[in-house]
Amino acid sequence: MTDNFFTPVANTKPYFKIAFEGFAGTGKTYTAALVAVGLHKRIGSLKPVIMFDTEKAAGFLKKLFADNNIPLLVRESHSLADLKLTMQYMREGKSDVLIIDSISHVWEDFLRAYSEKVKRTRLQFQDWGIIKPTWKTEFSEPFVRDPYHIFMCGRAGYEYVNEINEETKQREIYKSGVKMRAEGELAYEPDVLVLMERYEDVLSENKEIYNQATVLKDRSTLLQGKTFKWPTYEHFAPVVETLLTDPVKIEVAPEGNAALLFRTEEEKADWKRERDRWLEEIEGLLTSVAPGQSSAEKKFKVDALFDAFATTSWVAIQQMQPEQIKDGYEQIRGKCLDAGLVAYNPDMTIAAMKKIEVKDDPKIEEEIKEKLKKSKAKTK
Repeated sequence: MTDNFFTPVANTKPYFKIAFEGFAGTGKTYTAALVAVGLHKRIGSLKPVIMFDTEKAAGFLKKLFADNNIPLLVRESHSLADLKLTMQYMREGKSDVLIIDSISHVWEDFLRAYSEKVKRTRLQFQDWGIIKPTWKTEFSEPFVRDPYHIFMCGRAGYEYVNEINEETKQREIYKSGVKMRAEGELAYEPDVLVLMERYEDVLSENKEIYNQATVLKDRSTLLQGKTFKWPTYEHFAPVVETLLTDPVKIEVAPEGNAALLFRTEEEKADWKRERDRWLEEIEGLLTSVAPGQSSAEKKFKVDALFDAFATTSWVAIQQMQPEQIKDGYEQIRGKCLDAGLVAYNPDMTIAAMKKIEVKDDPKIEEEIKEKLKKSKAKTK
């Protein structure tokens, strides 16, 4: 066990990870750019902003970044392989701020690439057992873990449910909500999730068209459920300030490897061999130092097992882990030494026996002396 397995609660991830989802024309890209500009100024970054652009939209943001004297570098691609390399550049310090627009295209290209690789036009159930873990390893986990600020945009799609119509008794499909068109859990990886919508009021006298942001998720709870008309950096500044306040770096114990909790058939066989080996070592040790059936020898063996395993049941000992049985063997060997016996060593072929002290029983003492004589003769 390590002293840093548990640590005090602290701000160990001072990086803003936000996602904007919405249908086309709702202002996802421009809003992400506006907030990125505000964050870039807030942290005083002297590095360019990097944009991973799948929609060739970076050109429309040139004036916004130029007016704020912030260099904007772009990588136009749909490939997850290119996005992975972009994120590697970010980790190496190329920039402090990354804009991904749109992650939906990257996800769709990822599915297409997999389908081409396995030569299928329709994905099968077992394919998702490969696709989802790969996406999680190559993108989702770095997205959460990487030490820089990320603004992610994604196209929205409708969620559907099947329900039985009470009147017609027929199964019908209904729209139940909106979600990001990407891997199912991706939209909830960022700290803040924003739904962008476009409102048009062209029938009333006060004709108006505007973009609106609704905060669907906010880990800080400062903006949870709030709605902003024509959103800007100032609307999200409270969360940014919370993330940037008193950041600390704490050394913690590395995560345990959960794979070690599983055993393959080969590992089970190795485990059984190791367990049986140490059981045999214990039997050999006790037989070597107390080979007879005298009451003193029986008591010695029973006491040795109890001291080592807190039980005298051989069946219970057989159920223990090989490491526990090995530790018990070492304790029994130590008990033999303390009793004045030369403990059995698995590397030796002959074990010598010394006197076991027995009080008030001359017959047993004489029997042990006789066995010692035979043991010494055999050793010679």
